[in-house]
Amino acid sequence: MGSVPRGDLHSSPALPRLPQQRRAALLRTPTGESSGFSSQSRRSDPVQVEETESEIREREDADSLNEIIMAIDMKGGTVGCTYYIAREEKLYLMQDIKFGGLEIVDTLKLHVQPTTVVISTRSEERLEEHLNKDARGIDRRGEANDDLGSYVLVTRPAADFKYEAAKDKLVNMHLGVDNVPDIVFRTPDDGLSVEDDLAGHQGRILRLAGWIDLDSWLTVGCAGALLGHISRRKNIEYVPNNRDFLVAFQIRTIEMFTLTGQLFINSDTLASLQIMRSETHPNSHMQGPNSSGAKESLSVYGLFCHLARTPQGNQKLRQIFLRPSTDLVLIRERLHTISIFLRPENSPSLDNLYGYLKHIRDIRSVVIHLQKGISNTAKTSTIYRGVWASLRNFAHYTLRILEVVRELSDGRSLRIVDQLFTEIQAPAMQDIGHRIVEVVDFQRSVEQHRTAVLQGVDAELDGFKQTYDGLDSLLTQAARELTHELPEWAAQYIENCIFFPQLGFLTVVPLNPNTGKGMYEGEGTDGDIWDSMFTSNDMGYYKNSRMKELDEYFGDLYGMICDREIEIIYGLVIHVLEHEKALIQASDLLGDLDSLVALALGARKYSLTAPRMTTANVIQIEKGRHPLQELTVAYIPNDCFLRGGAGDEEEEDLSALTCQTSSIVQESIEGPSMLIMTGPNYSGKSIYLKQNALIVYMAHIGSFVPATRATIGLTDKILTRIATRETVSRNQSAFMIDLQQIALSITLATHRSLIIVDEFGKGTNAHDGAGLSCGVLEYYLGLRHHRPKVLAATHFHEIFENGFLEERPELTFGHMEVRVDSEAEAVEDQITYLYNFVPGRSNSSFGTCCALMNGIDPTIVERADELILLAARGEDLIVACAKLPEEEARDLGDAEQIGRQFLEQDFPRPDSKDGSNLNVRSSLQNILTISSV
Repeated sequence: MGSVPRGDLHSSPALPRLPQQRRAALLRTPTGESSGFSSQSRRSDPVQVEETESEIREREDADSLNEIIMAIDMKGGTVGCTYYIAREEKLYLMQDIKFGGLEIVDTLKLHVQPTTVVISTRSEERLEEHLNKDARGIDRRGEANDDLGSYVLVTRPAADFKYEAAKDKLVNMHLGVDNVPDIVFRTPDDGLSVEDDLAGHQGRILRLAGWIDLDSWLTVGCAGALLGHISRRKNIEYVPNNRDFLVAFQIRTIEMFTLTGQLFINSDTLASLQIMRSETHPNSHMQGPNSSGAKESLSVYGLFCHLARTPQGNQKLRQIFLRPSTDLVLIRERLHTISIFLRPENSPSLDNLYGYLKHIRDIRSVVIHLQKGISNTAKTSTIYRGVWASLRNFAHYTLRILEVVRELSDGRSLRIVDQLFTEIQAPAMQDIGHRIVEVVDFQRSVEQHRTAVLQGVDAELDGFKQTYDGLDSLLTQAARELTHELPEWAAQYIENCIFFPQLGFLTVVPLNPNTGKGMYEGEGTDGDIWDSMFTSNDMGYYKNSRMKELDEYFGDLYGMICDREIEIIYGLVIHVLEHEKALIQASDLLGDLDSLVALALGARKYSLTAPRMTTANVIQIEKGRHPLQELTVAYIPNDCFLRGGAGDEEEEDLSALTCQTSSIVQESIEGPSMLIMTGPNYSGKSIYLKQNALIVYMAHIGSFVPATRATIGLTDKILTRIATRETVSRNQSAFMIDLQQIALSITLATHRSLIIVDEFGKGTNAHDGAGLSCGVLEYYLGLRHHRPKVLAATHFHEIFENGFLEERPELTFGHMEVRVDSEAEAVEDQITYLYNFVPGRSNSSFGTCCALMNGIDPTIVERADELILLAARGEDLIVACAKLPEEEARDLGDAEQIGRQFLEQDFPRPDSKDGSNLNVRSSLQNILTISSV
């Protein structure tokens, strides 16, 4: 993988010229009630001035910071993709994937979690239809798009995806400075050297070809479309060349990525195993376009996410869960890190890390705000007070975290610890923290609602403040002298003198309620004009010669104080941005540390143990548990052992495995690759399947697992057919969705895949379902040395009873143990579920007992038992169901006899003369009389 760091000289763009800050209308009255400045000594201890939670969320969850824009194209079975993360200011290019399909698109959506998806107007119709299903604007209320996330689908002309135009855009990107390589591959070598004289368009193309794969035509075209989309967004949403425009949607790094090295897991698996599950906010007003209105529900990720204390740590943890790895070195490093953290002697240090990380904010968002400038509006004054507090706390607690990490027992063996001490510049953190503490007056900032400067930082500023603080006595003296200069009758109308920022010194005179003018407006003075500035609260405010003299002598003190403080804070901004790269690097590393601490705390909280990862294609779990189910019930742990096919690769020597794992491995190197679960409903078969899949998944994210001991072989895919996620947005039946899930597992399965099949075939005719289920299982077993590891559950016992699925060494059976007491009177006492895994096959599902336990009418259950018994005897159920009960047959015979007697009765015609002789009572009696046979 390669990365493109920007040159140090361009790590932060040039700040614009110093803006004139809008001054607050603070006033000083003779009574001394003022929000002005007073002397204050420096404070060396951290002052806890922090943003509110809503302000932090507003800053860190701003749409512009959380934008993830993805451009994707698919032609002839080849998929190309490029995406941009605004928070990281990175552009990611993927190597074109040959023979890819919509499942690859789903995987990319899951891994990238885009907020905007850009496609071509000439893209394949199936791609557009597929992406439309989860695009924003379609209300699905907790259905498919809840797992994939919501995004805006943008369609651009095909010309934007042209390869040559896109290549020119990439070539013309200014990512670095002269004589510094823009893109450095992460290899043991020193890097790619670039000749000084390599210039011109062709030279830049040659250099670009050494950085990215220009043969990935679709991906390069997607990059051009994405860059064009970003350019249009900037021109529409920002004023050209202003500060926001200069820092918005910057691209500092280009990085190549590939899906290799990651365990494949799709949205069906995420939902079925409850790895991630969002819960919609009950308040519809919280479900706007800028707010997902969702929070993490009961899920595996939900067990850990609240343990991450920093925004960047939470994002890193989510990325770990969405991108399980097949890199054995990476997985073992994470497991080793968690093991070190969980040593008893490191427990106090782990708790301290958890507490200190709470004070760490995402510095990327802070730096972006600093680059935009300070205090443009009244609303941002609070934010920038919080920005300085965040920077101060970040520097302070980063140093505290380094001290704690240094005390970890055997901590130096950890890669993350080595990175912290190597890449975090402690002197820079100390310098930033000291400069902020020595310059920013946090207490006065709270009072002033803007960033204030401490006394002693600047002599000129201190002089302004001292004069401003002495205005009380000055204003009193000015009012006294003014009354001596005025006629004696006018002196009584001088209330006081007052100073308004930006307006200067003013004389206050009461207003005449009849005329609305001042009781005195300079009458009797030669050449002294009293100008009315404004009126309020029955008082008039006037500017006269005495006030003008004070203005000329003292000037706009408050304005001068604000201007000087702005210059000082501006210098502090420049100083902090000189360390921008160090701050962001430290912030990212602390996010990595936070995610690992969250995994360690989760392992300690939920009693998880370290799995043994191996290249052998095995899954061996002893006393495994379901991490979610055990939170709600007293859970019975169970074992599991599977061994997939050998494939075409060399397998790891099993001698080490057999000496460290249980006797199951020792007994058989060629163990079963398929376990089929049978047995009663409610016995825990599905939970057993899910728990083993979750243990495999958690091991691949580098987490400890809920088991006493687990040996997990590298797995490339986890494919499931468990839950049928129906939605009105799909023109598909439930059984069709099941078939698609099975078809995907058949297409993608390799010998290193784990496949979970829970009761496939139940959505159609019983004979068809049993046949399909048997055929799928037979197909997996027939792959021989390419056979995947399969965990299945079924109630189609006829598959085994009739010998359709032959027994073989690769196939094993199991069921969950139950105790049956047929003599018990209460239905719920007849079956006791022990939830204990037992090898072998169970021949009964106890479905009718389950029906009684759930309140189904006993008459219905009795009839079901009769039919089950008939079917077990091999009788024709159609004939059996056609046979009437004895009572119904007798009633039918009586009705037939009455009908025949009615037809035999001789009734006279209406016009016959014998009609009058008809005895109706006697005739009805003859008809309705039933003779016994």
